[in-house]
Amino acid sequence: DMAPKKGWLWTAHWHPNKARLAAGGTQDTLRIFSTKHHQLLQNYPMKGTITQVQWHPTQNKLAIAMQGGTARTSILNLDSNKRIELDSVNEFGARAIGWNNNGQRVAVGDYDGMLTIFDDAGKKIKRIATHQKSIIGLDWHPSKDIIIAVGDRISIYDLKSDTLFQVEDRKEDVLMLCVEWHPSGDFFVTGDYGDFEHHFPPLLQFWTTDGEKIKTIEASKAEFRALKWSEDGALLATASENIRLWDSDGNLVSEKACPDLLWGIDWNQKGNQLVTTDKKGSIVVWNRNLKRWKALKY
Repeated sequence: DMAPKKGWLWTAHWHPNKARLAAGGTQDTLRIFSTKHHQLLQNYPMKGTITQVQWHPTQNKLAIAMQGGTARTSILNLDSNKRIELDSVNEFGARAIGWNNNGQRVAVGDYDGMLTIFDDAGKKIKRIATHQKSIIGLDWHPSKDIIIAVGDRISIYDLKSDTLFQVEDRKEDVLMLCVEWHPSGDFFVTGDYGDFEHHFPPLLQFWTTDGEKIKTIEASKAEFRALKWSEDGALLATASENIRLWDSDGNLVSEKACPDLLWGIDWNQKGNQLVTTDKKGSIVVWNRNLKRWKALKY
């Protein structure tokens, strides 16, 4: 049903309290869908690759990480159509962006390994050198202003105490692509690229808040591109060559093979539906049992 190749869709994010979905990738366009009527509502042209989108927790605005092209990493207010470019981000762009739990801060992790924190109006608050080659993923703690940033290692930054704590990951030189706190804030999970040339498998790893390893899972033939907990913390969804759902102890609950490598994944707020995006530009909504429910057309 998709004759022309539409290009990678790197990211999708469900609005926390509206029937809205944002998706973007290599298509020079941010797309907003209604998830009530499953139709495209708006296209926002953006010159470059959208690497990550995240809705503000309460307002109708998006934090958007960009790379390549002329568009910069920014905050877009969809009510006013006003876009605020976030300065001090590496010229090649960024892949990691996220709001804190109350939406008063947004953090960007860039290709210099710099973690920059802005207020919700885009004013720079703090810039932290994580001593990583580049930051590929980040996530704020669900209730505290603590950020985990991942790339070639795990950096845990506490905004309140202005302290940085480093966790060395694998002995092998492997890039971590994604990280997310469990909704309880008691532990977090990382997913990495593996190294196929040297036969290091991609790993899903569970960690305590202070960076002690709880569990390591080898399950995937392809890299873990994205991961997302359901709001109740019962299920972790991971995107690789398959969709996989895991319980909070890291046991595999269910799995679904997909025709193309998945890049983006997110739950709706109720936790009864998932969205995935892939390298061919498909946007598919699934139910909690991983039955394919709807492909969004655009």
